[in-house]
Amino acid sequence: MGIFTPEPLGRRDASGQIARQLRTAISDGIWSPGERLPSEVELAEAFDVSRATAREGLKLLSAMGLVVSARGSNGGTFVAVPDSEEVAEQLADAIQLWYRAGNVSVRDVDEARWVLEMHCVELAALRRDDDDLAAIKQAVDASTDPSLPMPEWLDLDLTFHTAITRAARNPILELAMTSVHLARPATNSVFVDQLDRDLVSQQHEAIYLAIAASDPDGARAAFQNHVGYLDETRRQALKETSPDSVLVSTLPPMRPTHR
Repeated sequence: MGIFTPEPLGRRDASGQIARQLRTAISDGIWSPGERLPSEVELAEAFDVSRATAREGLKLLSAMGLVVSARGSNGGTFVAVPDSEEVAEQLADAIQLWYRAGNVSVRDVDEARWVLEMHCVELAALRRDDDDLAAIKQAVDASTDPSLPMPEWLDLDLTFHTAITRAARNPILELAMTSVHLARPATNSVFVDQLDRDLVSQQHEAIYLAIAASDPDGARAAFQNHVGYLDETRRQALKETSPDSVLVSTLPPMRPTHR
């Protein structure tokens, strides 16, 4: 554990400034998950503020999900132990807001996806286990049902690609791919009506078979064939419009049915 050194506060929003300094200290590892933070009295003295102001700063941290409070002789405010699903939901909401408020283009999403998922399919072919293969195969098989409504079919598409990302066994890649997958329902809306669903299912099957065969070169080739088809279909759909000029924030959300 390091040493926390408070910085002088400005005149406005003292509780918010306290919360930000404590959040930075937690991120920097001054306190680890499960460790107790200084008490309200200690924080009030350290920042030269009232106890009520220090308490409000801790409440702001609690609202962010960064700390939890416990009563009793061994009580206090403790750094929260992150819950992976809760973190994923918070990240998803933040990324969705960023997409809707920013200037990310369709080309940006496509380019990031190509770079990241190319490595994911390669690693999946090397690291997948039987459970991974079952999850990937289930999504492939379910998507071949011609009676599926388009939103459900697109949801299965995301399930397929998410299962591959998880099979890569790289949490940083999985985190990065989360941001790509959250944008794809919107970017798919550009060309979804022109997709040949049977052909896409065949391409997914080829990717699956290469991963099942532990063939990273074959997985990369199958994935390249798949995104090449998607790129050409999107180009035809946009016609004279460049993907650089189509912003995600201007597209329908078309959110997946699962989180």
